[in-house]
Amino acid sequence: MVLKQLDASYFPYKPRQYQQDFLSFIQKNIEYSIVVQAATGFGKTPLILSALLPLAIRDGRQIIWAVRTGTETDRPIEEMKKINKITGARLFGISYRGKKDMCLLLRELKLKGELGHDDVTFLCKTHQRDCKYLLNYEKQPILLDEICKEPLLYSEILRYCEERNICPYRLQSDLATYGDVVSLNYNYIINKAISWVMRRRINYRNSFLIVDEAHNLQNVNLNSDQISMKTIKNSVKEIKNFHTPKVGEIKKLLNLMLNYLSLVWENICEDDVEFDVHECIQYCAGDVENFGILLEAMRRYGLLTRRRRLAEGKAPRSSLHHLSNFWVSVLENLNTEGIVFIASKNVEGEGRNLTVEMWDMRSSQVLRDLWKDFHRCVFCSGTIKPVDSFAEIIGLQEYFGKTFPSPFTEENVLTILTENLTARGEQLSENSAKSYINAINKFIKSLKTNIAVFSASYRIQNTLLRYGLKDAVEENHRKLFTEQQGMSGKLSRKILEEFKACAYDISKGVLCATMTGRYAEGADFPGKELEGIFLVGIPFDRMTMRTRLYVEYYERVYGREKGRFYSYILPAIKRASQSLGRALRSEEDHAVLILGDNRYRRYLRFLPDFVQANYKTVNDTKGLAIAIRKFWKQKAW
Repeated sequence: MVLKQLDASYFPYKPRQYQQDFLSFIQKNIEYSIVVQAATGFGKTPLILSALLPLAIRDGRQIIWAVRTGTETDRPIEEMKKINKITGARLFGISYRGKKDMCLLLRELKLKGELGHDDVTFLCKTHQRDCKYLLNYEKQPILLDEICKEPLLYSEILRYCEERNICPYRLQSDLATYGDVVSLNYNYIINKAISWVMRRRINYRNSFLIVDEAHNLQNVNLNSDQISMKTIKNSVKEIKNFHTPKVGEIKKLLNLMLNYLSLVWENICEDDVEFDVHECIQYCAGDVENFGILLEAMRRYGLLTRRRRLAEGKAPRSSLHHLSNFWVSVLENLNTEGIVFIASKNVEGEGRNLTVEMWDMRSSQVLRDLWKDFHRCVFCSGTIKPVDSFAEIIGLQEYFGKTFPSPFTEENVLTILTENLTARGEQLSENSAKSYINAINKFIKSLKTNIAVFSASYRIQNTLLRYGLKDAVEENHRKLFTEQQGMSGKLSRKILEEFKACAYDISKGVLCATMTGRYAEGADFPGKELEGIFLVGIPFDRMTMRTRLYVEYYERVYGREKGRFYSYILPAIKRASQSLGRALRSEEDHAVLILGDNRYRRYLRFLPDFVQANYKTVNDTKGLAIAIRKFWKQKAW
């Protein structure tokens, strides 16, 4: 299987420290699956491509590169373009997107309302016989061999199709068959409802699977879904548009269901409770058989509603359809160990609204068989250690694993642990909040750069703001940018852009966000855009019913000590690690990192190696300021 002589001919850069070791490790051990950790900026993407492309081409295999979000699909294809340009190779690959991004008919119709994946799929299926873009594609002679000369980003495929009025989704699906590399979202691997789309085009069993940012697999959405009181109220409105004998029974069912959820809402004293599905079904329909009959009728009316809305130029959404599908899934998984049902009051607080969620916690059991569908798998991330723990959590059995040193040294990073601070407990007291603000104030004064304050939760962040964090920022003539819970993507991007711009302005920025939010993992801050990070607390999950059920399930599967570590401690440390990594995106970057909770001492070995490279402990704000200034003074930045 492995090459007799290591082949690095596809690597488009001059190898840096540890990169040759990384490439060698992949090529020498690919007879089994591989788990590797290497920091952001290490070069994992071009290295993995360079290691596997010779093997894939030699043996007639494809490489499937799976990423967490659609926006990340372009990265491996951009690296392929560089490989072709620098090495003279003639490799082909595509970044694959869903129908929502690739449907020209959807753009033309300009339907009213937000559409999800299922809505766009319904639109495509409804118009498959009269869609001019699909008909044009089938009529026009498309020379796929001509298109496959260079790797293509999804935007390039889209533009090509726009110019010819042909279906981009159909073209990219056909191109996937020819790709040396196909980069796509996790769902095309994990979600059975849509993975068949790619299985028709690509022989998974003959392919290498690369899972990027693989630490997300523990919390990937497997078989989860949710409804709310709002879903039921909208279903009541929909069913009133129909007039058949069955409609009366469905109305009665919906009203009873709404009444039952109202009773649950009135009796919730905590954030959430375990939802009694059996009691709900008995209350609403008497027995499971009668309930199932009414669900099937409900689904038919939901389909009629979707067709009617589409004909009226509206998004083909239907609460009836969603509600019936949810309950069908509930019935199918009613007695499945590892699937639980949780009721919670909505955070938004728009009147009386209860959410009921079906939550699948079985990452190991569900994913274990999935990896066998591929020839070999490679899992990579900057926060994957301990490797053996990760492998057990995702059900990986035969593998080689290794953690590679980061390119960051004590010259790049100063890490400070504050012994006098902790956010332990359910609430942050006024005294603790003011102690944190005092330390953050010293942190701001000591660094004339963009900094971020990442809190363990919105609850802690709001407490800091309430007791004077905003005043401390403004007194230092800085601009404050605050992440808000439930904020729109548009507002999030605006805040991000304005904060980054402050790095090149006289008045630097302070980003106030959470370790569980979008800025702590999804955003990049290269160079001077972020050079200081202060962590307030450790982002453990609140001990709600949801958390307790998760911990209890893991303790049953892995034993008490290991189960608690896997389900409660390790996810929090990974969130903290991701947050700390925001300031270090290349080996030229520099940062001061503050571990603002004395409990981090016991978890240091699980944090990235660059956190430990230049590590100091301080007992007060004076020591904090002295350590930062000494470090900063030594640099010629």
